Amino acid sequence: MKLQKLLYYSQVWFFIKKNDKLFQDKIQAWIYGPVIYDVWNNFKYMKRSVLIPYNRAINLDFTDEIIFHLQDVWNAYGHLSGADLVDLTHSDLPWKNSRKGLLNDQPSDNEVLIDKDTLSDFVLDSSNKIPVINRGNSLGHYSNF
Repeated sequence: MKLQKLLYYSQVWFFIKKNDKLFQDKIQAWIYGPVIYDVWNNFKYMKRSVLIPYNRAINLDFTDEIIFHLQDVWNAYGHLSGADLVDLTHSDLPWKNSRKGLLNDQPSDNEVLIDKDTLSDFVLDSSNKIPVINRGNSLGHYSNF
């Protein structure tokens, strides 16, 4: 669950910084927040708090820019649990818009749209970094403090 939410925030913040997508996979609006189906399908066997086995990892050749971006996402969100991240994503406009008209427990494969119109609450800090998110933050959690 945590991996899914970190991928979502990686995509969101990359779009904020570069006005472009980090990856092309569709993010779906599942009950417990944003999910990339292929990632879920690949790791669905894993239990909570288990590290991804080395033999399931794929070695990717990222640019320094992407590595720094992913480190920035980790610094902002890595300390949060999967449950914390579910709560956080449920307050995000992209996920909420994708779930409009659905019951809380209704499955969906609606796409979570990440664009300028849905990201107005996401604001980089004064150092142009992703602000560190504290547990228990609610709406407005992306504003500079």
